[in-house]
Amino acid sequence: MTLRYALSELRRPAARRAFGRVWLWVCAAGALASVVVVGWNHAFFIAAVWLVAVFAPARIAVEVLHSRGPRIRRDLQLALAGRQNRYATPERVALMVETLFAREVHLPRLASPDLGERVIEAAARLSDGALRRGGGPAAVIQAAATCATLLRQWTGAIAAGESAGAVPDGPRWSTAGDGAVPPTLWDPSASVQDHWVTLRAVAGLAALTITLTAVYEDCSGLAAEAGGSSRALAEAALDYVDQVGLLLDGPPWDGVADAAQEGLSPERLSRLAETWLGFCAAPPPAPRRLRAFIEAVAG
Repeated sequence: MTLRYALSELRRPAARRAFGRVWLWVCAAGALASVVVVGWNHAFFIAAVWLVAVFAPARIAVEVLHSRGPRIRRDLQLALAGRQNRYATPERVALMVETLFAREVHLPRLASPDLGERVIEAAARLSDGALRRGGGPAAVIQAAATCATLLRQWTGAIAAGESAGAVPDGPRWSTAGDGAVPPTLWDPSASVQDHWVTLRAVAGLAALTITLTAVYEDCSGLAAEAGGSSRALAEAALDYVDQVGLLLDGPPWDGVADAAQEGLSPERLSRLAETWLGFCAAPPPAPRRLRAFIEAVAG
């Protein structure tokens, strides 16, 4: 499983480029060591041997995984389906999260090409951490409820800003109602590019809520108590970000009345929003920004 999982990871161009850089340095070090042992008179021959016989074959084989890697990935996912220990290791959690994301989530049109991978990575890290800490499925659905609460507040604040045309003065997050956000999170007078950065982050948060809820239901075998309302909230948010970002006609945002909602402080909600926005806006893979968001979710 571990070797096949590692090979399937090379389906991604970024992973293949990273492997190519590491392999180049390994071959260069090997060639240099060979020259030191044999002598500099044979440096050209040694370099040619390492390039043609060592570096090139491995690099070509890795590029083949561009097409073979996804098939290996699908085979691993199919092999896990229905197994009792399908969440036993981080690799298996990642595979199950990918399966559930593909089945449950339909990203909006304004989503960036890498948004799905970001959501999958965040959901896998959150799910694996919750299960490893001993919290079990209950910790997973708690993380989903935290994301749903932030999503409810954030989309409500965007709707308030769009209808009012300006961000009202007040606290960073309201403790009741839809609340208000500072201009750094949603500013109706900002550029279209800035709006899309925020809207894509909100879309990712909605997808993360759906994915975590699906992980809980799959690993526990139970329907989440507020799973239906959380899904409805997240799916409505996915449609709403397209409506705002693409200037489409549609009904005003009214949220979901009975969506799961935790009693989170305004400071924690602000921290969650800032760390998630930072992760979504940063060039991938942004591990430190993801870690900051996961720590904020864990509280």
